[in-house]
Amino acid sequence: MASQASPALLHRFLGIGLVVLAAVFFGLRSRGIPEVRPPGQVTSTLAYAMSGIGVLMAAVALLVLRRRVPASRHGQSEDQYWARPEVAAAVMPVWFLLEGASIIAAVGYLFTAAPVTAAAAGILMAAFWLNGPASFNRIT
Repeated sequence: MASQASPALLHRFLGIGLVVLAAVFFGLRSRGIPEVRPPGQVTSTLAYAMSGIGVLMAAVALLVLRRRVPASRHGQSEDQYWARPEVAAAVMPVWFLLEGASIIAAVGYLFTAAPVTAAAAGILMAAFWLNGPASFNRIT
């Protein structure tokens, strides 16, 4: 029974870690931790680059890898669906890329304090949570 619940539990723990990390970064910035580089062209470029990399990673996860996740079969329970090894093997890269994309944007916010990185991190975290276990358990 524990192995059947592990993908959903993994998603929850990845998401909790992501939210805690983002909260720590936001807390550090709001406490006055200075950005790594002073405002300027390089900092702006870094902010947009880190946001862009995060968005690109999320696009690959959602537009390419998500399509590879098998759908559930008629009459198949949620536990039976998640017990299939091919399901877990296909969904993990989607979650890992979405989490990584969010972390890259959050680190960009910590480094640059640019609003674009904060917005990208928030949108990418929402995408991570919206693509949880319930979003994959669909019947073909």
